[in-house]
Amino acid sequence: MLEEYANKFKAIGHPVRLRIVMGLAKKECNVTKICEGLGLPQATISRHLALLRNLGIVEGVRDGHEICYSLTDEKIAKIVDLLMEEE
Repeated sequence: MLEEYANKFKAIGHPVRLRIVMGLAKKECNVTKICEGLGLPQATISRHLALLRNLGIVEGVRDGHEICYSLTDEKIAKIVDLLMEEE
């Protein structure tokens, strides 16, 4: 269990992934909107989302041709909420 959370903290320790998670904490979103919000290429965002998805931090639900991502780990969501309070 401890190693699992260490891996999750390591994942959200990356600035791009942290920005993705902080955005998803506010509202679920598709890849295109995440790319526009962060100003990064789709390949970059998709790679980071895949890692977050594999760790169970986010999940993607297909809606037609798009996949809508949301934050699924409640403990990570609480931590991100605390971080956003400081902004």
